[in-house]
Amino acid sequence: MSSAPTTRHALVFETPEQPLVLKSEPIQTPTAHGSAVVRILSTTTRPHNKASFAGKRVLPVTAPYVPGNSAIARVIDVGPDAVSLAKGQLVYVSGFITARDDHTNSQVLLGFSDLGASQSKKLFKAWPGLWADVATVPQENCVPLNESLLCGTMAYTLGQLEYIDRLAVANGGVSSAALRAGETVIVCPATGHFSGAVVELAAQIGCHVVALTRSAAKLEPLTARHARIRPVELTGDVDADAKAIRAACPQGMADALIDVSPHEAAASPSHLHAGLKVLCGHGRVVFLGAMENVSIPYMSIMARNIAIKGQFMFTREMTAALVKMIESGVVKLGKEAGHNVRAYKMEDWQQAIAEAETATNWGEQIVLEP
Repeated sequence: MSSAPTTRHALVFETPEQPLVLKSEPIQTPTAHGSAVVRILSTTTRPHNKASFAGKRVLPVTAPYVPGNSAIARVIDVGPDAVSLAKGQLVYVSGFITARDDHTNSQVLLGFSDLGASQSKKLFKAWPGLWADVATVPQENCVPLNESLLCGTMAYTLGQLEYIDRLAVANGGVSSAALRAGETVIVCPATGHFSGAVVELAAQIGCHVVALTRSAAKLEPLTARHARIRPVELTGDVDADAKAIRAACPQGMADALIDVSPHEAAASPSHLHAGLKVLCGHGRVVFLGAMENVSIPYMSIMARNIAIKGQFMFTREMTAALVKMIESGVVKLGKEAGHNVRAYKMEDWQQAIAEAETATNWGEQIVLEP
């Protein structure tokens, strides 16, 4: 294996007035304690990349910065303290970074957002994003992949493996809800990138899934593959929707609810209120979305001993468990799963983000491959 490179080539966002710029940046040598140098093989785009680069940001971020939130990569070099990561190893690089000296309060989304806090801005700048040929990343953000199994026996492409990025967020919610095979979970809404990933993951681990949607037709790619998914088309009438949800639950009640609503859904959160009505006693609720200032039925929740929990992203342990489920065949990827992954070369990033902006249905993903 050759020695670690001393420079990398990365796409840099500087201002909305100009396109991203390809720049050469130095890489610290020798590789520092706690770090790994990886070669990027496939990295994700987001539907809002194009709008964000035009100045319409979804989350706070300070320019200049290198975009790119997660990746499938190969380890080139590791710091002297590494005990399990090895040169040449295929890994999934998670884009959720927490400060080692402030794990619970300082966190960033690599190459996407510093989340606005001053200490997080410092952390964000310390770890540039992954739209590059090579990157230095925290060792703990590298989750090993069984390459011979995943790329050989299972024949997954690198782009298909990058769907782990989406399932990792979904698994954060599924794990937080402590779902078990045979239980019934309500997922609302259910046709987006991450909400659809929650639906497919919960179904594959053996749960009955009641998927709330404004259009049942949009759920057909999921319901056609998973018999345990039951769609409920919402009307906006809380009582009528609760009745329909109850009818879709095998036992007339649900054990858990995972809400993945976008920010704009707060204007009319009838889906959440309908779902909450159907939870059984000691049910669990996980908020995985982005709504703000939404009222909840306090007395009803208290009387039924309902537990409500917020879940932002995931832990390394959750992602490692997800990879095990994929490697064991419990969770499927690629065409068999219904995923539609399209890859672009790094120099074609403008085409990639233009397509990503419209590729918003469940299972669609646009990746960059340097």
